[in-house]
Amino acid sequence: MTMNDKQVLVDVATRVAADVSAFASLLQDILLPDGEPDDSDGTAKAPEEQPRVPAETPKAPEEQTPDAVKKYTYEEARAVLAEKSRNGFRAEVKAILTGHGVKQLSDVRDPALLAAIVAEAEAIHDG
Repeated sequence: MTMNDKQVLVDVATRVAADVSAFASLLQDILLPDGEPDDSDGTAKAPEEQPRVPAETPKAPEEQTPDAVKKYTYEEARAVLAEKSRNGFRAEVKAILTGHGVKQLSDVRDPALLAAIVAEAEAIHDG
């Protein structure tokens, strides 16, 4: 399985988790309005009045959709990683690269992999 395949699986799992969470929240609103506790027998209380169900299903956040993923050039990705390295995160940057199966950024040819690497690097906090 290539790193790109693994990244696709992670992206799909993230979207599925967001959808499941949204669905659970919707069910909770329908079955337990106003935060009512469960009955003693373990079943949820039926609401006295049916709440209005949204006409549209909840969507995952926009930054998780494949179309919304920013495309990075090699030079842009290199600039982000270089800045993190200069700010004292050299080991973290190296770990990100090796975690994606490459020794150096110039080994990356897949734009989606570049975007994944940059996203992980940007998640490193300077404080």
